[in-house]
Amino acid sequence: MKDIINKIKNLSLEEINKNLILVALLVLIYRMGNFYNTFIPKPFEIIVLLIVLLAIVDALKNNKLKEFFFAIPRDIRIAFICLIFSVLIGWGASLLKGIPTTFNTILEFGTFMFSLSIFLLILIYTRNDKNYIKIYFYALLLPAVYAVFIFLPKIAYYLHLGNAGTFLGLTMNPNIISKILLIPAMLFFSFSLFKSDKKWVRLGHIALAVAVVSLLFWVASRGGLIALALGSLFVWLVFALHHFNWKKLLISGILIFTILVVGFALTPDTGKQRVVLRILYPSGSDYSDYVDVQDKSTRNVISKFISEKSGSPIFIYSERETRFQIWPFYLKQVLINPLGIGPNTHLSFSLTDNNGEYINSGPHNTFLQIWLWGGLLGIFSFLYIFFSAFKNLAVKLKADFNPEALAMLGALFAVSVSIMFDDSLSFFWFFIILALALKYENARS
Repeated sequence: MKDIINKIKNLSLEEINKNLILVALLVLIYRMGNFYNTFIPKPFEIIVLLIVLLAIVDALKNNKLKEFFFAIPRDIRIAFICLIFSVLIGWGASLLKGIPTTFNTILEFGTFMFSLSIFLLILIYTRNDKNYIKIYFYALLLPAVYAVFIFLPKIAYYLHLGNAGTFLGLTMNPNIISKILLIPAMLFFSFSLFKSDKKWVRLGHIALAVAVVSLLFWVASRGGLIALALGSLFVWLVFALHHFNWKKLLISGILIFTILVVGFALTPDTGKQRVVLRILYPSGSDYSDYVDVQDKSTRNVISKFISEKSGSPIFIYSERETRFQIWPFYLKQVLINPLGIGPNTHLSFSLTDNNGEYINSGPHNTFLQIWLWGGLLGIFSFLYIFFSAFKNLAVKLKADFNPEALAMLGALFAVSVSIMFDDSLSFFWFFIILALALKYENARS
């Protein structure tokens, strides 16, 4: 015990920060509460702020400013600076146009800075220890523990981990939990495809893949399900096309398809209902749709829709805005604002839904969001960092085709698809994966 205490006492600031980053990633599982209303920060933000302060102390005390600065690759460093600079320019341009800075604007910029902070911290503190790249990546698998509730859905609802037939975990938003679960899903998919000396290990990965897929169906987020489908297809094709043969393509494809089918079969009935509702009524509301059919079986919901699709629907819902209305509108906004307008994601434009009500929802696409914030300089800087992460993983995977590299590539791809359906510059997991992808090294390198 004394040795452990002495070891802790002798930790350097760098070692403390490395481990604090791990703690911060683990506590990301808890995302309850709304800072806008309560002014109570979540554990992740508190720890990241502490790490930033300790990093500043470490850099000044131990003359590491130059070392920290050059820990970030030169091209990424330039793109990163341009990204921040572009948002500030856009913000200044918005003030000149008379666009007011609201409290929500400041909060959005604040969460964006936390995203950039964890991105930088990971780049800096993995510079001399590639093992932490793996440690941090595996820390993002923690939400897989929710899989136990697939078999105990009533307990999940009793613990307020779900609402109106949807599993939310320790979050308040199905879009957030779905994106979080994509990371372990892609890892277990990847490891399921590779043969193992111990069959039970591979079977365990398959079982975990099924469980996480079931959770994603239970969450029933449209963006999450599209990302799951495309992500699993991406992982399958990358695996199958490496040393391609038809047998490998067929067997791996059957395995992926089986995992998806079994995952859906194991999904609690409420989750199945939500998935079916989202497919049949893509513009429907969330809560009211479910309430109207919660006593019907999934089969009854489908048969009812088929029999009445030309008459009265199962339920009445007001026609709402869709992303096919929002995306073209915001595309016009970014084109007429080449410098951007800063972090005014939810600025009130003259956009109305089918009921004639004004929409104040933001672009619902992270690439449009950063384009709106930082203009052309912002989107090009962001895309440079984005594609550099993919390029690094592709190069490493080509040099050493292993399940871990494929898992990270699959996770980055799936999360990238999911952020196309939401404003996700405050989605910390994306920036964490992005940093890990940029720093990833093969086990043999």
